[in-house]
Amino acid sequence: MTSDLSSGAKPKIAIRGGGIIGLSIAFELMTRGVTPTVLDRGDLKSKASWAAAGMLSARFEALIEPLFSEDLHALSARSIRLWPRFAARLQKQSDISLSFSEGPTLALLSEGSLSQLRADRRLEGVDVEDSAERLSALVPSLKSDDKRFVVFPDDGQVDNRAVLKALQQVCRPLFTDEESKVEDAEIIIECLGWRANDVRPVKGQMVSLKPRERHPLIPVRWGASYIVPKPDRTIIGATVEPDETGLETDDEQIAAMLNAAINVCPALADQMEILERWSGLRPMARDQRPMIGWTEVGRVFQATGHYRNGILLAPATAERVADAVLAPI
Repeated sequence: MTSDLSSGAKPKIAIRGGGIIGLSIAFELMTRGVTPTVLDRGDLKSKASWAAAGMLSARFEALIEPLFSEDLHALSARSIRLWPRFAARLQKQSDISLSFSEGPTLALLSEGSLSQLRADRRLEGVDVEDSAERLSALVPSLKSDDKRFVVFPDDGQVDNRAVLKALQQVCRPLFTDEESKVEDAEIIIECLGWRANDVRPVKGQMVSLKPRERHPLIPVRWGASYIVPKPDRTIIGATVEPDETGLETDDEQIAAMLNAAINVCPALADQMEILERWSGLRPMARDQRPMIGWTEVGRVFQATGHYRNGILLAPATAERVADAVLAPI
């Protein structure tokens, strides 16, 4: 389905869900001269993107996917290209610093994983380090054990909480809590996260430390775990708990995450001060791919199921959705 814009008319659009995907779509539509309505009753801290670490890891995520997806890789690569302009525009309109960085990110991979990735031709253009010498200034006290250092120069990060605050500020005039305003719309865009049909929640617990001089200056990743520095905190994560919906944190799991991170970067243990511990619910579709497209209900478009990559994919998802719903017949 498409909307009839052949006469220059702009469709009446409503968006259900005010997380980073829903608000990024609203932001993109506004730049194209469309004023959507955004239905959202939750506060910022209930969003999956508030609980995240703000990594923009297109290359790393592509490497650790169980089954490589050309479409997801293309969408990720497109989103990485869009992020600098998206961040600059949002920062200018909101006057909120997003702490956007275009890279690099450091990953630790086993020799076996590297061999398989080379065989699959998924390491082209990636710098595999034989020692930590070049990285010591960015990641002090780095320890790899039996893993190799892999540098992803274009995998960056952003302060996800600042992005959400900025989007909410810019989109605030669009907000409504009246369902009737959604039902009156010609096009409804569903951005319901883990509550959407065919999407399951995957709980992730995280912890942040007070930043210290010898903490990493760039994101460090291994498997589903990471250390991500922000101006006001160093984030360590994350657990992977499918189908869990409770947001409580567990002392043993938090301790295990901290120990794993300290094993990678021992300097984290120096004068360690925990600032916060929290959890979020990532929306994972059945095939671990975002669901972006028209539904069987003619006027309903969905954009959900982004799992770990909602922040990374926000600009490209917003572009794809806007192109689709504003396309002339």
